Amino acid sequence: MVSHHAPALRVGLYFALSLFSIVLLGLTAARIHQTLNFAPGVNFYDPIVVELLVTSILALIWSWFIIHTIHTIRVSGPLTTFRHESIGFLIIWIMFLVGTAIATNFWANLGVCFGIFTCDILTAIVAFAWLCFITMTLIGFSTMLFLARNNGYRSYDEPLHGRWGTGAKV
Repeated sequence: MVSHHAPALRVGLYFALSLFSIVLLGLTAARIHQTLNFAPGVNFYDPIVVELLVTSILALIWSWFIIHTIHTIRVSGPLTTFRHESIGFLIIWIMFLVGTAIATNFWANLGVCFGIFTCDILTAIVAFAWLCFITMTLIGFSTMLFLARNNGYRSYDEPLHGRWGTGAKV
């Protein structure tokens, strides 16, 4: 039995990812601005913050593109199959995995400086990086479950909007 709610669930998860990515983008930009303007003659930045900034930008663009593809029921053109979605998804998921793991390890003990602006930004960066990673993982599970319920690997080259197996007129 095909779930007709799978596209709505995936759109909702991608929308949540875009919201979390916007917040992470703002937090990482604020951290980079803060570190580059720390003191006269003292300019530095954390490379992992730049990685999370780039990842949040890519996740934002990717989530809006996938939402558009699912919503408009695109069946032809570039990046319209589950295979294409999985490739882009895997790249961004690995980037979030690496960025979140390094940031969590690097700033593991932020509880001692709670209430200080610098520590609050770092804590929020780690929190929203985890939210993005968890949301990406949920998107991956929902996509895999949908594919498993609809001919498994054979449906990997079907349109990613997910409405091809419902029998509904589109």
